[in-house]
Amino acid sequence: MSKAQPIDVRDMAIIHRTFRNMYNESARLVRTAPAPSSGRVSFLADHIDFGIAMLHVHHEDEDELLYPKLIQRVPEQAPMTEQVDQEHQLIKTALDEAAAACAAWRGRPSADTGEALAASLDHLNSVVQPHLDDEEQKVVPLAAVTLTQQEWDAMGKHGVALGMILEPLSQADRAYMMKTLPAPVRMLYPILIERPWKKYAATLRTGT
Repeated sequence: MSKAQPIDVRDMAIIHRTFRNMYNESARLVRTAPAPSSGRVSFLADHIDFGIAMLHVHHEDEDELLYPKLIQRVPEQAPMTEQVDQEHQLIKTALDEAAAACAAWRGRPSADTGEALAASLDHLNSVVQPHLDDEEQKVVPLAAVTLTQQEWDAMGKHGVALGMILEPLSQADRAYMMKTLPAPVRMLYPILIERPWKKYAATLRTGT
């Protein structure tokens, strides 16, 4: 099944940009403070756990709402689609390892547990990056001519860290991502999203 007119799927690459940056930045922040305060450890560990949970939810959405539809509707592309989908399992293993390392660092912060956490985030980043490339180059173009816009947009119904996603975007990409927000949220964006995110980001990058 394919459609003559592709749907708008550019938001996937925009959301992927968050995952492309998150784990590398988190590893760097952990290494920057080999002997952080207990408050800093708690803050960074919460941030890392949130980043891990975000990718779990993102992949659960795809496993439920994206890949089964593509395999069913475009069976001739099923081997490729299934191969990219199976990469989720490798990433889940890396996510679980990073979560365990984060728990160990939170419970017994030291240079050794901090480096173990940073190394696990490096490994996670190394398996996430090629998967994101595969999705953007192989799966997303197929989805653009296979799914309806309503089906595609359903993957974005779960809550995401909008401030984190919007921060690095150009003005055009930010406007594109915000157009799907309800009008009251767009009007109150500086108060509801931008201001809290800037405060959070300042704490994240400069310390507690």
